[in-house]
Formats: sequence, structure tokens, C-alpha cells
Amino acid sequence: MAVEYQTEAILLAARDWSAADRVVTLFSREHGIVTAMAYGARQPRNRLGGGLQPFSHLNLAISSGGKGMDTIKQCEIQTSFRQIREDLTRLAYANFIAELTTGLWPERQSAPEVFDTLLTVLNLLAARNPRIAALAGAWHLMVFAGFQPEYERCARCGRELSLPACFSYPDGGGTCYSCTPSGAPEFEQSDKDFLDKLLTMDLSQPGQFAINAKTLASAESLLYGFVRYQLERPLKSLDFINRINAL
Repeated sequence: MAVEYQTEAILLAARDWSAADRVVTLFSREHGIVTAMAYGARQPRNRLGGGLQPFSHLNLAISSGGKGMDTIKQCEIQTSFRQIREDLTRLAYANFIAELTTGLWPERQSAPEVFDTLLTVLNLLAARNPRIAALAGAWHLMVFAGFQPEYERCARCGRELSLPACFSYPDGGGTCYSCTPSGAPEFEQSDKDFLDKLLTMDLSQPGQFAINAKTLASAESLLYGFVRYQLERPLKSLDFINRINAL
């Protein structure tokens, strides 16, 4: 027997299914990640098609039959975040946040604090520097998922970390030179200071600050390496970001 439920959700991804339908990946405030079918959403006059756009913040009525995918019955847009979809750089970093989220959380795991963080990050991506917004948002999501980096003390021997040092992805943080595995990137005072700022930042009120290009690039490299190691797979969105930054 089908049961219909209401939920507030962010659309993380969508893909075409047959000639008329669309499968969407949602992050619901109440239910976490949900995969659902939107029948007829690709048809020109379908009432669902216009609302089911990537990164939209939605109110949805969904039918769950117990077998197979849930089905979207109604869709109301709260925030479209069209600014993200219409700007290639913002779109690239939003795709990274979406892919990271689907990699960190299994389906149907309620995480309302993650939903709130995603919504705040999308607002930042729409209005502020998308590189910094994505960095801050991604680190907050990693911490929610249990991947808090350790860099006050060596992640291997436990001694107070004296900088410069290195950052070991397998060990989950900073390591002194004597403990550092081969190939680990450098971790300098500027990296620590910026990472401190990102991790303690109030995403709803980030304030204004300046960061030099070298420190920003180093912070991105540390994050992306950490994410790839923890997820144990490459992210297509990072390839997209690299192509955009190379233009």
C-alpha cells in the first residue's frame, strides 16, 4: 500500500530516465538521502519539470510504495538557486558539494544538521566566492561525517605538532617529519591558520576576510586529497573544477 509523505529537501542530482521521466537524488531534512522517480518530468508542460532543477530547495509530496523508488507527486520551490546553475564556476563547486554529500551519507539516514549546513552552503555559493564557500562547506560536512582532521598534535606519535610539518591523508591530519609517510604534502602555519578559520567559521555569517592565492590553492589541495582518500574513489566533480580553473 502506497504511503504519501511531505518533506523539505534539496535536489542534489538529476538524471534522465526513459523518454519522459527523471530520477532525482534528494537530501531531505527528515529522511536524509532519498532517490525518487519523477514521472513525466521531462515533458514540456509537466508540472514537476520546472521545479526539479539541481540545487533547488523544495517542498515535496512523495509516495512510497515499499518496493522500488519513491515517486514525486508534488513539488513546490522554496529557493531555486538559479544563480548557481547560471554561473559555471558556482555550478562546478556546487556539484562538488553534492557529490561529497552523496559519498559521505547512505540513503535514508536522517541528518537534519547536515540538511541545514547544505542549505547554508548553497546560499554562500550563490552569493560569495564559490571556492571559499565550497572549502568551508566541505570541511564542515567532513566533520559531521566523522572526519575531523587532527593537526594540533602529530596524528601518528601524538607529540605537539611543530610547523612546518606534513599532512598525512591515511593518518587524518598533521604529522611531524619523522613520522610522515612518503609523498605527504607540506603543512605550514598559513595552512593551519586558514584551516582553523574554515572549521570554526559560522557559515550563516562568515564575515569578510582576504586570503592569498597560494594559501587558497594549498587548502584546496589538502581538502581534495583528504576527500579522495576517505571516500576511496575519485570524484568527477573535481575533474570538472580542474577544467574550469584551467580556462
